Amino acid sequence: MELAAVRAANRAYYTALSARDLIAMEKVWSQSSEVVNIAPPIQPVAHVGWDAVKRNYESFWAKLADLAVSMDEPVIRIEGNIAWAFGVEHSKRILKNGQTSSGPNLGTSVFVKRDERWFVVFHQAALIPKD
Repeated sequence: MELAAVRAANRAYYTALSARDLIAMEKVWSQSSEVVNIAPPIQPVAHVGWDAVKRNYESFWAKLADLAVSMDEPVIRIEGNIAWAFGVEHSKRILKNGQTSSGPNLGTSVFVKRDERWFVVFHQAALIPKD
């Protein structure tokens, strides 16, 4: 049961990210001053606290015409009220100027269970270099 709930929370994160939907992101993330999002994968910066994470999404999404990010087969581990999911993210970005980029990232999310729901408290995506 908990595994399915964490899997659903992880999927909800990628759905909100791809939709560039801030309202959906607010439902997925814990909105505390303690959360951390390390992004973007190419030139990572630590965005600490919900306000900084939110500003980062708004700034990043404003440059995009389209975004699709998914993690098809996450590895999920749960220890009490803490869970983490990691795996390969597949991403495709189309900038408003028409430029496209895509590639795999290694993504990791950490979740905390509060009030019977799992919330993201940490996310990081690291570009997997091409050979």
